[in-house]
Amino acid sequence: MTWPNGKRICEENVMTGKNDNQVRAILARPYVRRLLPDEAGGYTAYIHEFPGCVAEGDTANEALFNLDKVAASWLAVSLAHGQPIAEPIEPFDFSGKVALRIPRSLHRDVAELAQLQGCSVNQLLSVAISEYVGRQGLPQLSVGPPARAKSNIVSK
Repeated sequence: MTWPNGKRICEENVMTGKNDNQVRAILARPYVRRLLPDEAGGYTAYIHEFPGCVAEGDTANEALFNLDKVAASWLAVSLAHGQPIAEPIEPFDFSGKVALRIPRSLHRDVAELAQLQGCSVNQLLSVAISEYVGRQGLPQLSVGPPARAKSNIVSK
């Protein structure tokens, strides 16, 4: 197995159990787990904050069960190689308010455009951000061989 930077991973050193308690503690945190149905049947599951940590299963429960095993291996490898572990995203801790600093000229242009469109600056920016986020989207796994080939760890 190789790390994304091409460095060889010695799995015997990673899976010795030295980090078992740390891995369990990390996995107990509220990381975002995503579950996607596969067009061909079955499910693909991944942890949003752990790039390349992907699992599959014939049922949703099986995919999530496999994800827990894969995530433990993913974390053990990451910890053994000193890779930083992302903090969990807090999905329910958003007030809907954002303080945004923009250049005065852009503020003026946005205010003028909002006035021309008969809406508030807040409405205009909300629509603009929504359209941008909709085009960009959250990272999703594409179903099929190319996505699986890019993954660091896959379990079925």
